[in-house]
Amino acid sequence: MGALLCLPRLESPVEYKNLIDNYNHKYNSKGLHFRILYCCPQRTLLYIYRPAMVEAYIKQPQIQNFLKRFGYTEKSSLNTMLTYLSYRFRSGGCFPHESGIFLGYPLEDVYGFIIHKGNHAKLCGEWKVYGDAVKASHLFQQYACCRQEYINRFAVGTTLESLIVA
Repeated sequence: MGALLCLPRLESPVEYKNLIDNYNHKYNSKGLHFRILYCCPQRTLLYIYRPAMVEAYIKQPQIQNFLKRFGYTEKSSLNTMLTYLSYRFRSGGCFPHESGIFLGYPLEDVYGFIIHKGNHAKLCGEWKVYGDAVKASHLFQQYACCRQEYINRFAVGTTLESLIVA
């Protein structure tokens, strides 16, 4: 659904903008989008996502209700919500915890992280789990297998373009 990469800050923001524009030109047709959410003197946060998957997730009523608590407007477009998330990164002074929603984390885990202030998780893996640890553990194993398969294929010369599928 989505990933957030922390990249070093470049001297010129134009360098990343050109790179992001190029990636979007190449991969949007495969359903993959790139967007810079935040820049500070130390780093740049790059959001890589599949809009159709993110939109389907955030349109769920319980997700909409959760996001309203943080100032998101119900039934806003994904672009509007990402613009607001970017604003939350810039103005909040800390990492906006609802970001997990845009990465596809289960609502109960995002909510649990906020309530428990990042402590007392049942499981730590791709994210901190406060809900169904068994289900999350299986999902983490699937992610690890998939990641390793892609690393292996890339290592033997498979191009990035052919690894990205629609």
